[in-house]
Amino acid sequence: MAIELSVVIPTYNEKDNIRPLLGKIEAALEGVAWEAIFVDDDSPDGTSEVIRKISQSDPRIRCLQRIGRRGLSSACIEGMLASSATYLAVIDADLQHDAALLGGMIETLRGGMFDLVIGSRYVEGGQVGEWSSQRAMMSRFATWVSRLVVKADLKDPMSGYFMLKRSFFLQVVRRLSGRGFKILLDICASSTEEIKFKELPYQFGLRVSGESKLNQAVLFEYGMMIVNKLPGRLLGHGRKG
Repeated sequence: MAIELSVVIPTYNEKDNIRPLLGKIEAALEGVAWEAIFVDDDSPDGTSEVIRKISQSDPRIRCLQRIGRRGLSSACIEGMLASSATYLAVIDADLQHDAALLGGMIETLRGGMFDLVIGSRYVEGGQVGEWSSQRAMMSRFATWVSRLVVKADLKDPMSGYFMLKRSFFLQVVRRLSGRGFKILLDICASSTEEIKFKELPYQFGLRVSGESKLNQAVLFEYGMMIVNKLPGRLLGHGRKG
């Protein structure tokens, strides 16, 4: 059966989360022909070894191990380019994204009205979870800054959890900066056409194991990506559903 959906999962030191995440994806996508493409930035904790061991008994599980380069956005781009599926999803490996939403995402795209479906913390029914006041403030500020390059009325342009048509991804891929950790923002800021999108609510969960990648270097890369997208104001307009 041809693969309909590729779930791209960037990883760095997430070995203990791999099996629980795959269990959640399996439950959410019953009846869907899917695969999981893990893009591992040479994790020293052996994440890639765990993935390969699973793939020996489940051919739907793939591992792209990158050596000598890192970055969440570039990892997502490489994972999506490695797919021939009709639809592409991006989800974190830390279990903070609710994998149960994947079923609703693919059903929405199958309807044909949208090119992009976003897991949103900021639409009715969504929640950020137990964030510190500092992190909540940082998120609000980063969302405000994103308006400089994204004109589509996205409530959660900083979301790292989304699904899109591969055809839409191929329209923008050559304009992506590949910098930073907000690949959705990069995609939306790189589209020269009206973006047909829908946001679905979910509650941001707690990290189970591993460690957060949010640090000053990541924030610097975010700023550089915004600067990269400012010249020319390449973004088209967005239409939400």
